[in-house]
Amino acid sequence: MSSGADAASVRVALPSAFSAGDLAPPPFQSPRLALEQWQSARGPSGELAWSCAGGDASSWSADATELANGKLAELASGTAARLRNHPTPMHVVATTEAGRERTLEGEGALARTFVAFTPGRAHGCFVVCASDSGACREAVRTAHLEGELVAPPPPGWALRALAFAVHHPDGALAAVLALVLAGAALAVLTRPKPKSAFRG
Repeated sequence: MSSGADAASVRVALPSAFSAGDLAPPPFQSPRLALEQWQSARGPSGELAWSCAGGDASSWSADATELANGKLAELASGTAARLRNHPTPMHVVATTEAGRERTLEGEGALARTFVAFTPGRAHGCFVVCASDSGACREAVRTAHLEGELVAPPPPGWALRALAFAVHHPDGALAAVLALVLAGAALAVLTRPKPKSAFRG
């Protein structure tokens, strides 16, 4: 697992009588992601698991945040299913931090997901409780991120242009045509004049 100043982690206050669990982390198939944290715990009132993964943030955008939220929801739901030994679909019940933090709920499970940033890196984290116990759920509600957290990076001009083209295709086409016409006009105005074949 990756760790260090550029990593993020979830801090969870365990309920009394909870101890470290042995749930294995889910497989990470993307070479662009590094598993930074994986922990689980169990007690008489339920089971908990929490995790963070991180990657380069240089190509981040608002669309990437939505994709990350979707993947984190899948991981939280899948982890709850593994803890409960039963399929556990979950749905979003609350969103904060401009959509970067979400609370999800399902039958016998509660989870929170986080999209956060440290200098140069993006992180996706979650914490899930597989129980209806108040103590287990309170551990999810009070969990928080730790690390050298910073504001989301602004997208580069290429990503902004791509996002504009995706969300405003008509406007993007008009902009492209305007650039083509402007380039053609500039080429006409700046082309060298032909030399006259006659000399005075």
